[in-house]
Amino acid sequence: MIGLRIIRDGDRVAVWDATGHLRNVDGPRRLWLFRETVEPLHRFSAEAEEFLVVRQRNGVARHLRGPCDLWFDPVEHEHIEVRPLLPIDANEALVVYRRDEPDAVTRRVLRGPAQYMPEPEEWLHDFVWHGADKKNPRRKVPYALKFSRLRVIPDQTYVDVTDVRTVDDALLTVQTMIFFELVDIERMLDQTHDPIADFINAVTADIIDFAAGRSFDTFKRDTEKLSDLDSYGNLSARAERVGYRINKVVYRGYEANPKLQAMHDDAIEARTGLQLQAETERQAQELADLKLTREADRSRQQRAIEREQTEHEQQLKQLNHRETLRQQVEEHDQAVTFKRELDGMELEHQKAMNAEQAAYLKSMQDMQVDLTRYLVAQYQHPDRLIRIDGGSADPARLHLHS
Repeated sequence: MIGLRIIRDGDRVAVWDATGHLRNVDGPRRLWLFRETVEPLHRFSAEAEEFLVVRQRNGVARHLRGPCDLWFDPVEHEHIEVRPLLPIDANEALVVYRRDEPDAVTRRVLRGPAQYMPEPEEWLHDFVWHGADKKNPRRKVPYALKFSRLRVIPDQTYVDVTDVRTVDDALLTVQTMIFFELVDIERMLDQTHDPIADFINAVTADIIDFAAGRSFDTFKRDTEKLSDLDSYGNLSARAERVGYRINKVVYRGYEANPKLQAMHDDAIEARTGLQLQAETERQAQELADLKLTREADRSRQQRAIEREQTEHEQQLKQLNHRETLRQQVEEHDQAVTFKRELDGMELEHQKAMNAEQAAYLKSMQDMQVDLTRYLVAQYQHPDRLIRIDGGSADPARLHLHS
């Protein structure tokens, strides 16, 4: 190529001469080209949450944490890539492997919160566990969960145990919910590659053992025991062995084949109907008892009110009678007192008159007056005359003249 080439400020180009040698040219600059080829170069930059992955032609790899930038060099670099840092929350952890020597690999657990940039000789542990089937979420299938950030907080999973057979050959599907917590990551990595599969197998064994010795009716009666952690010995033991702790198992119900389920639904409907009838009758009886109780209470209250009213009337009559007696006694006492005082006054008056009469007669006697004749003359018409005749042949006669 022959000609003029202008390199802008901030750009870089690789100039190849006719012999295949390379020189890098930064702008701003004007280049006169003679039998040379110009190749624009790309500038890779990483922000604070990113890093650069540099693959060199000699096989060496470098990771540069941002913020940084690097021009691509076609002689030294095979590939440059910008990747984000891997954020780790406080409830997450990473399992990192590192190749220190060609035949030596070490493992470490990196807990959050952090932003992780892997070194060229490091790689992450990829977990592949059982998970819910996308077509049938109630069914757990292998390789459904794929992740590298391990959750270290309490978690839960739904497990439906199928083909559970009772002693009377009833075939059931038992639904459970398992609450678990990772307590030892190193033990989990050493003892299992899929703890969810271990939980499914262990809880299946526990529920099959639980149902194997019970009839269908007994199973229904004892379903509350399926929410008791003591019923899951295999599950608890297996979880402890692989570094987990089972906090709780919740029994969510069961399903049977359509025919058995229909019979069970009919039995439930009939039982519910009987319970409703019994409850209705009980409520009716309670209502009748309540009415009788209320009527009896009202009758007692009415009798009590009448009794109190009668007692009140009797008390009023007694009070009126006592008041009448008191008034009569008081009037009698007043009359007696008045009569006594009047008699006393009359007696005193009579005494005074008698005394005056006696004094008068005394004065008459002192004046030599014949009191007999005076008194006879004063009282010529006596109130009563008594005459006694005697001294003759006729018997004595008593004449009383009044």
